[in-house]
Amino acid sequence: MKYDPNNELSESEQSALSEDEFFDYLDSKAKYLNQFTKPLGEYHTKRYATLAAEAQNRQLTEKEFNTAKKIGKEGDVINHQRIIDKMNEKGMVEPSKQVKNVKTNRSQWFD
Repeated sequence: MKYDPNNELSESEQSALSEDEFFDYLDSKAKYLNQFTKPLGEYHTKRYATLAAEAQNRQLTEKEFNTAKKIGKEGDVINHQRIIDKMNEKGMVEPSKQVKNVKTNRSQWFD
């Protein structure tokens, strides 16, 4: 069964589905919702890992911290590439290639 965002199944209809149909429905819903997601950056990934450890009343291990940091860096790269792609679609120049405030003589700073 496919997920239709305009006509979601109620809980009673979901419980009436067979196990295979229910998992197919959940998979199609997850695929639909995935198009609206964006990966977390390094800051938020480390923060959520720390909060999860605190919720379990334990310290975050260095291995877990490094894993969260690695995942976050990958998310930062993906988000940065999305921004560059959007800018290229709109015909804008990448921020790293823009020139700002290049003034060599002090008198040029005063208009």
